[in-house]
Amino acid sequence: MADIDNRADILRLVEAFYSEAFADDLIGPIFTEVVQMDLAEHLPIMADFWQTVLFKAGLYQRNALKIHFDISAKEPLTLEHFNRWLRLWSRTVDSLFAGEKAELAKAQAHVIAGSMHRRVSGRPASAYSTITLRPEPGSGAAGAGSEPRGG
Repeated sequence: MADIDNRADILRLVEAFYSEAFADDLIGPIFTEVVQMDLAEHLPIMADFWQTVLFKAGLYQRNALKIHFDISAKEPLTLEHFNRWLRLWSRTVDSLFAGEKAELAKAQAHVIAGSMHRRVSGRPASAYSTITLRPEPGSGAAGAGSEPRGG
């Protein structure tokens, strides 16, 4: 399996991820009902984001935190939401890619999810929510769990 090498790979990844996320019973309604996201418009933005994260491309110029604050004001984003997002993201990465950039995409997703959750939930930086992947009971597959600590 190849690693993430370019924008075409990133577009493939975000398209596959959002296909799963939109269909998900927990986070899907946030995209489809709360935000009423236009996927065709959103995919290039997320490709810019991940191209910036993985390749330091400098393409993403939006305030991701403000966007998530605005969403959370409409529908509170919980640790469960972030865990599901992270599980779907990691599973999608693993299904399509293997290598240094694929691992970086998963590692950065952990950092981003933890930081976003702390901030939208109003927790100080010292109140960590540890978001980890571990097998879900009975699934035999990697899943997301959490162990809030601190604060």
